[in-house]
Amino acid sequence: MRADPHEARGVEETLIVAGQKRAFLLDVPAAALRGTPVPLLLDFHGFQHSAAGVWRVSEFKELGPARGFITVYPQGLPVRLRGREGVGWDLAPPEHNRDVQFTIALIEYVAGRYCIDLDRVFATGFSNGAFLSHLLACALAGRIAGIAPVGGGTLEVPCAPAQPIPVIIHHGIRDDRVPVARARALRDQWRALNGCEAREVPLQDGCVAYRKCKPGGAVVYCESDLEHHWPPGAGKRIWEFFESAAGPVPTFQEPPGGSAASTND
Repeated sequence: MRADPHEARGVEETLIVAGQKRAFLLDVPAAALRGTPVPLLLDFHGFQHSAAGVWRVSEFKELGPARGFITVYPQGLPVRLRGREGVGWDLAPPEHNRDVQFTIALIEYVAGRYCIDLDRVFATGFSNGAFLSHLLACALAGRIAGIAPVGGGTLEVPCAPAQPIPVIIHHGIRDDRVPVARARALRDQWRALNGCEAREVPLQDGCVAYRKCKPGGAVVYCESDLEHHWPPGAGKRIWEFFESAAGPVPTFQEPPGGSAASTND
């Protein structure tokens, strides 16, 4: 039962999941309150970053009102990564992964309050958050309708999604934190999982697509001349991909101007 759904621009809320208090920012533009089911996007921050920081710089903050979707920015918990400790995401196998359970709880919570199209729940993330989005696709292909890892790569955990899932990957060729070889391995893994041809179909702005994928399993891979950054225009490209993933291979248009946003792991 939805109780008085209302606009909520970057409002912090909390849930108790497996006995732990978990925080997130909820971004509900007025355009998502028109009574028809709307998409839900989960945007996972990088290592040592935060939900609030991502919300402040996110392209999705502007795209949500324009395209009529709700965005949730989850907040991670302390993890140890590359010899450092900080806030981030658990990348352990899904069956014992606290953040997989957090994601399930978030989807159920938001769907209980707002009119969500549960066939259009998507996940994106940068760096450590990108790795988590990949893990979610492996574990929750029936709940997650598409992923967009940015600055991430493969994981040494089994990946056997219950069904094909659309994937768009972005990576910088000069990334010295997550080498581009790991992103290419991620591309090849999803191309194989989704049954796509190896032949690349050039798109715009350094992106390529793969044809003859299994139904619902489109794969697009984008490289740019960047270090460990979120590429300019990636948010718009990601959302266009999610909107058209079930249709023909998209042709992306880079918005004029803009520069790469600096961010943490």
